[in-house]
Amino acid sequence: MNFIVPTGIENIKTVSMEKQKYLHGFDRVEQERLLFQADFLEPYVYAGIELQSCKNLLEVGCGVGAQTQILLRRFPKIKIDGVDRSDKQLQMAKELLEKEIKSKKVRLFQQDAEKLALPDREKYDAAFLCWFLEHVPRPLEVLKRVKKHLKPGAEIYCTEVFNQTLFMEPYTPAYLSYWFQFNDYQWTIKGHPFIGANLGNLLKAAGFVDIKLEVRPFHFDSRNPRQRAEFIDFFFDILLSAEKTLVAEGRVTKAQIALMKEEVAMVKKTKDSVFFYSFIRATAKAP
Repeated sequence: MNFIVPTGIENIKTVSMEKQKYLHGFDRVEQERLLFQADFLEPYVYAGIELQSCKNLLEVGCGVGAQTQILLRRFPKIKIDGVDRSDKQLQMAKELLEKEIKSKKVRLFQQDAEKLALPDREKYDAAFLCWFLEHVPRPLEVLKRVKKHLKPGAEIYCTEVFNQTLFMEPYTPAYLSYWFQFNDYQWTIKGHPFIGANLGNLLKAAGFVDIKLEVRPFHFDSRNPRQRAEFIDFFFDILLSAEKTLVAEGRVTKAQIALMKEEVAMVKKTKDSVFFYSFIRATAKAP
């Protein structure tokens, strides 16, 4: 198997993700949103992640390198091999992590994670997957491939969405209708917007042991108005990241989006409004 390294990205021939339907798109605005998202959610995503003793980390679905740079800052002794199948995302990651690539702290691989086959090297001490399996048609195959690259006893961290849990008070019918189309379209293109709830089943089927799941809630009301407003805005940006796609697919209209914007403004102004969402953190070990 040949690995070509003319650009700082070690490439294996694969189908580029941009040629498939993708909910959020790959433009620069979306890439910047991913960087902001990683920073915004860092305190919540990294609570309980312990990689101080990890030397070699496998990050699957590294995308633009948003989580990679956080991992390097939090755990400066690790080396990371990042895998993604998207040309555009990896080019952004290459720009973002130029210094770390030159110093051999980071290697980037263009591969389909469902067919993951990295070059011969000592196996990894840990694996990290974040907001990735929701976009994969066959997540079980990804986890099986990851397990093959891990040392016995190595830990895997999976952080995933559970979109069924989104709730706002007061009632926002246009927002909820849009959210349904957002999730239904992702399901139609073979993603899984509720995959967090299935992580235990998937890790068990992939052969991992010592599996643990945590439900991590965001629950903000009149007791924490600043965080409530921040999360309402943050999640609204996530919804709007799919606006072009959903309009083009005929799933939502500009009029509905205008109503949704009015609803979000109303919720932000309401004294006793509520925002709730929960994601799932799973950890497990390779046998």
